[in-house]
Amino acid sequence: MVDWDAVEKLRSKGWDWDRIAADPKVGFHAEEAAGEPGRALRALYYQRRSKGQRRPSKSENGSGKATETDQKEPWSLARIGYILVPVAAIWFVAAYLYPSPVGTYFPAIPWIGLILAVTGFVLAFGLLRTDERWSKVMRTSVIGGIVIGLILVGGLTLVAEINGCPTLPPISGSEPQGWEKANTAAWTSGGTPVFFFLGSEACPYCSASSWAMWKALAAFGPVTGITLFHSNPNDNPPSVPEVVLASASVQSQYVSFSVLEGTDDSTITIPPASSCVQQAYTSAYDTGGSIPFVVINGQYVHVGTLVDPTALTSYSPQQVQGQVLNASGPAWDAISPATYMMEAYLVKANGGQPANIADNTNVAPLLAQIT
Repeated sequence: MVDWDAVEKLRSKGWDWDRIAADPKVGFHAEEAAGEPGRALRALYYQRRSKGQRRPSKSENGSGKATETDQKEPWSLARIGYILVPVAAIWFVAAYLYPSPVGTYFPAIPWIGLILAVTGFVLAFGLLRTDERWSKVMRTSVIGGIVIGLILVGGLTLVAEINGCPTLPPISGSEPQGWEKANTAAWTSGGTPVFFFLGSEACPYCSASSWAMWKALAAFGPVTGITLFHSNPNDNPPSVPEVVLASASVQSQYVSFSVLEGTDDSTITIPPASSCVQQAYTSAYDTGGSIPFVVINGQYVHVGTLVDPTALTSYSPQQVQGQVLNASGPAWDAISPATYMMEAYLVKANGGQPANIADNTNVAPLLAQIT
């Protein structure tokens, strides 16, 4: 069987076809009817290659001697795939292991994963269209793809770090009531833990959850800048009462409030991140784009509704507010578990303070469950 890699190597040295055919490393044995071995090997060489896929090399004249007229190796789909797949694979792995800074602007799931799938298809399709599947050119293409991938990851990391993006690893474990934990550095502002909320006024799940967030924050200090309204009346469920938190602020030594909430009640909108830290947490831990999305102290994460919106649809915003302030009633019964849970996470972030909340009989058992 002919060793075509050996043939390519000898051709690159300028050997003529007769000399290549005679080399034992090539392993070519011409049939007697084929005529001169050099001419037979040359014919077989070009027969096995598709039109337009010749390597950059010297060509041959009528006597089989090398000249300088061969065509250059074209860019086949397989060769392109061999470059793109390593680029996408390195990018995906790095962004998955380090959602920030590597995956801040393009998260591993789903975007880079989709890119990897597409490049894999290009490579597979290209290999079906060629016999040249692992030649020197293909191996060089893979090496080039690895280098490009490393440069891409390094460049994205540098840009993110210059913009102040934190280093965020994947989620490390589960916590009570559907929360998750990430082993990250604390996200603080002015020395106090940050409570970050991403949502939309039109979203019924955000609307229902807003009451628990408002009540939990109010336990640590006065909350100002709120208004009462409802979610999109055409959504399901419709017109869920809510506390609009888009312009809210908290006066507290225990918590800083950071919010991105769209204020169009007719369609779900999300304002752009105002900092790379907000963008990093959203890209790292809300890969599906679900709302509400809540992060406490940069370490405790919740994706999805905190309160069942159907429990509130029979009430007006003022009625729900009254039940929350009085801590009684069916609406409060639906809201209170998430409220006490968030109070427990905030106490945990503050090292067990303030004591009056930590010792609350509704909070203390939950606090003991948090790692």
